[in-house]
Amino acid sequence: MFINSVNPMFFCLPYLYQIQMPQIFVKEEVSEFEKEQTVSNIQEQTNASGIIRGKGQLWTNDEVNNLVKYYKQYNGDWKKIIKHLKGRNISQCSQKYRKLQDQEKRTKRKWSIQEDKLLLEYYEEYGRQWIKIAEKLPGRTSKQVRDRYVNQINPTINHEQWNEEEDKTIMKEFKLNGPHWAQIAKLLNNRSENQVKNRFYYTILKKYNGELHPYLKIQN
Repeated sequence: MFINSVNPMFFCLPYLYQIQMPQIFVKEEVSEFEKEQTVSNIQEQTNASGIIRGKGQLWTNDEVNNLVKYYKQYNGDWKKIIKHLKGRNISQCSQKYRKLQDQEKRTKRKWSIQEDKLLLEYYEEYGRQWIKIAEKLPGRTSKQVRDRYVNQINPTINHEQWNEEEDKTIMKEFKLNGPHWAQIAKLLNNRSENQVKNRFYYTILKKYNGELHPYLKIQN
């Protein structure tokens, strides 16, 4: 009688499949590139003071004013600018500044009689609080409000004919300190910044140098 022998492993296979083999976890090494990316991401969210601020946090009026102020002071050097903006990084500051510039371009429209009237009324109430006044004039920035009042509708602006003494003062101060029109205007009799600037470029240069050019250098 022939009996077919069966491989004993045949009966063991179901049991082998039920045995859970120990899992071996291999710790993957982080590449130098990934390390640099991680550090870069942290730095992107962190400003010079080491404080991390969320991307969606709203800007305050003080932050906006400081952003504009220090952008002019440091001529767009963001590394220096963010040192004065606690919790803001370079990316946030540069994007906010571009938005402010775009907003100003969109709102460059002629002032209406009604807007001028309201501006005068709000100035009487709030004084030189340009941000507060701008909040009451939709579509106008604090810079536009300030420029409109100081250079155009301020009732104390002197519109009388210019005299020789004023021209000499402008020329002298320009040679000493450069085109700081607001400072020069304070030395004159109620002249606005724009009046002083226009007087210099379109009259004084021609008078003293024989040329009408806004960027002509003054000869000593």
